[in-house]
Amino acid sequence: MNNITIGIRDVIREFDITKNKIEFTNDLNIFLNISAFNESRGEYYDIIKSNFNNYMGKWEIDINNKFLILSKYIKCRKLPYKIAKDEGFEMIKSEKFIISMLVELYAMNIIMDNENISKQELSKFIQSELELNNLKIAAKDIILNDLDYYFKDKKLMHLCRENIVKNEKKLQDALEKTVKEVERRKKIKINLETKIINNEIQNEENVITDNDHNELIIKENLKLKKEIEKLKKEIDITSSIINEHMDKEIHLQNEINKLQKDNIDLLNHGKTQYEKALVDLVKNMNDNTNGNLLDRLYCYCKGEKEQNLMFIATNFFNVFRQMGISPRETIKLGSSVSIEEYSFYNYRLNKDISDIKLCEGTVIYPSWFYNSTEILKPYVNVKGE
Repeated sequence: MNNITIGIRDVIREFDITKNKIEFTNDLNIFLNISAFNESRGEYYDIIKSNFNNYMGKWEIDINNKFLILSKYIKCRKLPYKIAKDEGFEMIKSEKFIISMLVELYAMNIIMDNENISKQELSKFIQSELELNNLKIAAKDIILNDLDYYFKDKKLMHLCRENIVKNEKKLQDALEKTVKEVERRKKIKINLETKIINNEIQNEENVITDNDHNELIIKENLKLKKEIEKLKKEIDITSSIINEHMDKEIHLQNEINKLQKDNIDLLNHGKTQYEKALVDLVKNMNDNTNGNLLDRLYCYCKGEKEQNLMFIATNFFNVFRQMGISPRETIKLGSSVSIEEYSFYNYRLNKDISDIKLCEGTVIYPSWFYNSTEILKPYVNVKGE
């Protein structure tokens, strides 16, 4: 569904335009083109929404409710204009995008200066002028699909041209800015004429004889066949690359799923081991062989007299030693130590000395170790206030 191309017919149907469809298409096309060059702040969609009723008001469309279809049409047909407004010309990476803007805006400026011009005359004149400016663009790349409506009905051509002329200044400004971008990219100077003199294009076409015409058709057909074969090969290569990447993506996703499962298993195992360690600690401290330490401490806290606190304390530490936890006097208790500004992290302190560069203190409690790893530093009572 995301790859469906949205055309002007879809917009006309969604906007419920039942009359004057060509005139509506002309108005919308002009409006979408010049909106990309509106100097007001805001992105392309914001410019369109805020100016839609001013420009397209006679069509009585609730743009806020209908904007979804218009945004899809823009992405299909007017994407270069959106990028130019939102991100700047320099962010348009595709040369075809820039050329398509140049051709369309140039065509609209030519229409302003030439009444009753045919699509064929327009296309030939554009190609001729671009070649004179060292921009060699194949006839097949002179795409005027978004102006097809203009040539469908000669009776309405004058009406459409009249509305184009009303926006002459804005369309000339849009063409001028697009030409400057092409000049920057191609490093050339471009001077485009918009007035067709003495029916130049038609005269050129009449010079071609029937034989020459047939020969051109044969050459074009052969060229087209070669391009089709080339495209088929490119499609096959692209499909192969896509399939390969899809296989890699599936493999990587499987690996990710496996790692996620392993992580969950490790977390559950860690939680289980932690809970088991706590249970073992409680059991060891309250085991008969260790003197039911927790029971006796509980009773002592309840106010019952305990005759042998030294026994409780000694066995308490024995239990911890069995688990690898023990105190060590890495600095002898009662020793005086000097605590400098950047060494206080070597001790546990009874108060904050982060603002003091040097002070004295007394070691009152030992370090604590788990096996050979120090888990608590010596505790120092800092002298003075």
